[in-house]
Amino acid sequence: MPPYLDPLSAALAKQFSTQPPIEKLSVAEFRTVFDTLQHVESPIPGVTRTSFSVPFEGGVKAYIFKADDVVDADKLGVVLYLHGGAFIAGNVKSYDSICRDLALQTRQAVVFVEYTLAPEAKWPTQQEQCYAVLKWVKQNGAKKGLDGERVAVVGDSAGGQLSVATTILASTRSPKIPIRYQVLLHPLVDTRLSDRETRSEFEFFDGPLLTVPFIKKSIALYIPSADDRESELATPLNISPEHAKLQPPTLIVNSAVDPLRSEGNAYGEILQQNGVDCAVITTHGQIHDSEVIEATRTGPTPRAIVRMVAGLVEEALEVKGAGTKKRKVEVKTETNGDVKTRKRRRAKGSH
Repeated sequence: MPPYLDPLSAALAKQFSTQPPIEKLSVAEFRTVFDTLQHVESPIPGVTRTSFSVPFEGGVKAYIFKADDVVDADKLGVVLYLHGGAFIAGNVKSYDSICRDLALQTRQAVVFVEYTLAPEAKWPTQQEQCYAVLKWVKQNGAKKGLDGERVAVVGDSAGGQLSVATTILASTRSPKIPIRYQVLLHPLVDTRLSDRETRSEFEFFDGPLLTVPFIKKSIALYIPSADDRESELATPLNISPEHAKLQPPTLIVNSAVDPLRSEGNAYGEILQQNGVDCAVITTHGQIHDSEVIEATRTGPTPRAIVRMVAGLVEEALEVKGAGTKKRKVEVKTETNGDVKTRKRRRAKGSH
């Protein structure tokens, strides 16, 4: 009996079942499919997007998303967003909706890193670019109205691997860069290309949507060397206890119907066993990256997950010592294509 999928996930799975398996596509073909899947006719309103470049090995492009009613705030906390796309696809256009959602709901600034894709660049270029943007935010963020002392990291899918690598670098290089919170959405945290399948890889070897052969193909393009794939910076499941203890409080969200589910759960267990405040959630009836994919993100479960993520991140990024007096603010969120306004209560003095 096939696993349960909610209506939006089921519709997308059916759509992909009539197309060639994604592992059969060339990189160029997959990028076209991915960009088409993530195309948005009308961006979510109420958010201003700007860009800047970090002078690292020719320059790394990054984008800042701020809700319009806080765009002129002196210092907003920072949500560093590291995107998925199997290391070989994805750009600011394909992640526009999730960044706008987080900007609106957290009332902080979302900084999206447009790292160089594989195979044009190989590991560890991408994680060094992500770290370079984080370092720039820490040292120069005030120029853009960013508070480099209040940073959370969010990564989906392949961006989960980059997020963990970035937080390891932030906690082990000098000077250390404190990260207040980390969110890993359906993370890829094992690049070793083992012949031993996890339970979820066995269950969903051929998808729906994401397949094990495609995962292995994209990893090989990203990290060709088997020796490199053993590094904890490449495979977070190999993180040392010493470095695991340095990981920030973390939320891991896994989809029930996803070949990456087992490794996401396993990484959560490692963090919990090493004393990290780590919550691990599995979403029923969801396929891989359902909070990000345009065809599924407006469903009730993805919407609830994004609101939870935003709430946890907003709480983590609150100004230390802010008063407890509450004030009302309006937050615009998108529900099934309609923009609605809801009231929220936040601590006075928080940004």
